[in-house]
Amino acid sequence: MAGILIVSSNPALAAQWEAIIPIEHNIGTVNNITDIIGVIRSKPIDILIIDANILDANDIILNQIKDINLKTLIIGHDWSEERQIHVLVSGMSGYCEHEDTFKILPKAIDSIFKGDIWIQRHLVPKVIGQLVNLTNAQTIQSKKSTPLNKNLHLLTHRELDVAKLICSGENNKTVASILDITERTVKAHVTSIFQKLDVPDRLHLAILFKEII
Repeated sequence: MAGILIVSSNPALAAQWEAIIPIEHNIGTVNNITDIIGVIRSKPIDILIIDANILDANDIILNQIKDINLKTLIIGHDWSEERQIHVLVSGMSGYCEHEDTFKILPKAIDSIFKGDIWIQRHLVPKVIGQLVNLTNAQTIQSKKSTPLNKNLHLLTHRELDVAKLICSGENNKTVASILDITERTVKAHVTSIFQKLDVPDRLHLAILFKEII
């Protein structure tokens, strides 16, 4: 169960999104970005869902959300690919279109809760490319006590195969199909890879692999 906070100045829209989210999650709503801090102090929040209209009105809010340091999914209306990439590079956890929420919102929440990002698959290489070129990508690597290329020997051949497919943007189901193994086995390999290479999620794994492979 995740603690989810929906932020939208449109109560009807917030109610619509809340109705889509599985009932096992603990869901709250606020109408103003400034109310988030108070809610966070009163109960645990794992994921923010932000109405993109709030960001459209004031780009400075993006930095305020980043400072809160919570996994954040932005729901927008016909955002350009460039802007979607920008918010991911800026530290957000995902973006989806409002018209797609009924179909994919529960999946997006589940993915983000597990530490992954949610964005159109074909945009993943562009996000990774921009991150690699930023100094924060270098900072991530410099913080490692042991360089990644010295840790690669810790991976089994199968884990290395799984890691490469993940870095190309494949999901667990596709990886399982390609390697002829179960999704449960893929999940076990992914957990082991993250632990051995000391990375928190698929995006950071892809960033590090792009530097050496």
